[in-house]
Amino acid sequence: MSTCTPAPAKATATVTATGAATPTPLTWGPKALPVPYAARWTGEATSMAGLRVKPDGSGLTYERETPRDRDRHGVLWARIGDAPGAGRPDYRAMHAYRQREAVFGLRCQVCGGPAARTARGWLFLVPAHDSPQSPERETGRDAEGTLTTKPPVCRPCAELAIRLCPHLGEPLLIHSRKPRVWGVFGGYCTPAEDGRTLRASQDAYHPYGAAGSPWFLASQAVLELTRCS
Repeated sequence: MSTCTPAPAKATATVTATGAATPTPLTWGPKALPVPYAARWTGEATSMAGLRVKPDGSGLTYERETPRDRDRHGVLWARIGDAPGAGRPDYRAMHAYRQREAVFGLRCQVCGGPAARTARGWLFLVPAHDSPQSPERETGRDAEGTLTTKPPVCRPCAELAIRLCPHLGEPLLIHSRKPRVWGVFGGYCTPAEDGRTLRASQDAYHPYGAAGSPWFLASQAVLELTRCS
């Protein structure tokens, strides 16, 4: 393996026909491979500092909570550094905030611009074999109701990912006419016996509105793909 670690290209932005700014993906390595917009870099560390139980004991909060710490459904999110280009890209992991932005805004997870949308719906590229804890389907025979943490893609980026990404395996290409924000992925943090320290559970999927939401710390947003083809 080469020891060469060239600095990634600086991010720039282009303007689409709609006037929206689309970030140009950073690149990495001697072949200048594009790094997905939603990917996490090793220099973007997560932090549990300041996480505590609310004074009234009703759930989790941060010592100095900010509006960014919660999504529009009121669920608390794990904090992570925001420094794309710092360290090395981790192609298997997604950055919590950028993934959330791409899911809620239906933006391409690779370039950060508008995702592909036709009469058949939004385009999703879902790995055929994800982690054992994921409810994502392993075959394309019944894509209806698929739950995924993967934001949609635009067609050029889908073709690029299929050609270059070794982690995809044989992915599913799904069109969803009605992708719905279903919930979050992360873990529950509940008070230990002393009532002060927090005890974390294994990672799990959590639907919005379900019991236990005040004690859930999210790291990724989850979409339900409906009206699929």
